[in-house]
Amino acid sequence: MRAELKNCEVLAMYDVRGIQAYIFKSNVAKEIVGASELVRQIITEGLDAYIKTLPCEKSKNYLTEWKDDDPEAFLKDSSVEMQIMFIGGGNAYVLFRRGEECQNVNKFLAEYILNRTYSLSLAVAVVKKTENYSEDYNAINEEMRRIKASMPLSMPTGAMPFMAVDSVTGYPLTEKTREEYLCTEAKLKREAFPETEDEKIFDNMVTEKGDSSTLAVFHIDGNSMGKKIKDKMQKIHTYGDAVRTMRALSIDISDTFLETVDETKKYIDSIAPRVKKDTSHKLYREIIAAGDDITFVCNAKVAIPAVEFFLRHISDSGEFSACGGIAFFNSHFPFSDAYQVAEESCSMAKARAKEKENRGAEDKIGNFLDFQICTNINASDLKSYRARHYQTEGELFLARPYYVDTPYDKVLNQKNEKYNISRLHYWENYFAIMPRNKAKQLREVIPMGKNEIKRELSFLRSRGYQEFKNLDEYKVWYDALEIMDWHIKEEQNENNDRTSE
Repeated sequence: MRAELKNCEVLAMYDVRGIQAYIFKSNVAKEIVGASELVRQIITEGLDAYIKTLPCEKSKNYLTEWKDDDPEAFLKDSSVEMQIMFIGGGNAYVLFRRGEECQNVNKFLAEYILNRTYSLSLAVAVVKKTENYSEDYNAINEEMRRIKASMPLSMPTGAMPFMAVDSVTGYPLTEKTREEYLCTEAKLKREAFPETEDEKIFDNMVTEKGDSSTLAVFHIDGNSMGKKIKDKMQKIHTYGDAVRTMRALSIDISDTFLETVDETKKYIDSIAPRVKKDTSHKLYREIIAAGDDITFVCNAKVAIPAVEFFLRHISDSGEFSACGGIAFFNSHFPFSDAYQVAEESCSMAKARAKEKENRGAEDKIGNFLDFQICTNINASDLKSYRARHYQTEGELFLARPYYVDTPYDKVLNQKNEKYNISRLHYWENYFAIMPRNKAKQLREVIPMGKNEIKRELSFLRSRGYQEFKNLDEYKVWYDALEIMDWHIKEEQNENNDRTSE
């Protein structure tokens, strides 16, 4: 910290880096779930742990209950040494009476996070507090961008050549259980696994033994949250007004998204009997639910319905929208790569949503979702992967991402009708009652180009499948055919399933 900040009031911003990668840096359910529990409230838990080291008469002057305390306590009471202004967008904003005490907290937090997680790092930005909140907010976000750009991702010391190492993390093995050796990171994650949960939580999600064992991870992220905050705050300059406004906005975002998460869970439970006979185990597990950042692991069959339900209902108030990405994968596929695919798919959905011609009134962005099946995939660049593996005759044979309509915005619905997910569902339902061998044949023909597709369509029409009239639909056909193994059939069609001819 710069010397001139030590004896003045400061605003600090905290960001724990690489949380998602940390959580999914394992193929063991106990470690993934444990990691998600470990980092859920790590900043506030770290600050509370620091406060416990202080004498009782001092600790009362450190305020962390930001949703319930007086938003102007720091401004009105000079005895208050520290107060969390608000937590939003994955960042915590904290006021300190003295920069020197902020420095003490920063050292403690960095060590606390290292001891709790082994490999996560903390990014901290600090600026001098002035009377103009708007300027301070812009200054600290600029400082955080600068710090992140120049801050190396420090990692624990690696293993020596003579040490046994963890096959996933590469860290040295330091612990021994009855069954196996573990690195320190894996040990910490397993210790955080809730005692009330089943260690076979992901195994219990699959449909049936001998049936599809495919899982999915889906990632949902709110649209234009930074712009929403900026628009709200640009005319507010005093700290008193700013703290109240930012707290209300942060709580509104968090509550709306978490309420939609809860409704989505209920929805998945309602369709579970159509997916699996034994419904004693949940078909999903929430991994991250922090503000507008949502990640689940679930049974493959419920992934698209769950994301679609979430996106449609997040827009109920007319205030929010979001995009989602889904990665379908088998148990042998690395969870870390699957998450990256889901995140990349979400980015692809956002890219389409942000295209000028797809925006609604006042530049509003709609709800889109994308999905990808994980095989031998380079997850870091999904766009390039698709260009190599899903292209024929100079264009992609994929229609995704898809638009999820909402009854509250007719302009967005009209502009994005050509991307409406109802097109995917129509063909999903059609292929569900079509002989499987013919559906698979069409799926194999589409990548060969339009001439081959035309020949196949002529054959299908000669066999009575008159729905295949519009060749322009072939991209949607491929999307529907690629995920046909995980389609939940319409209840009225369940007795009409023809799997062979």
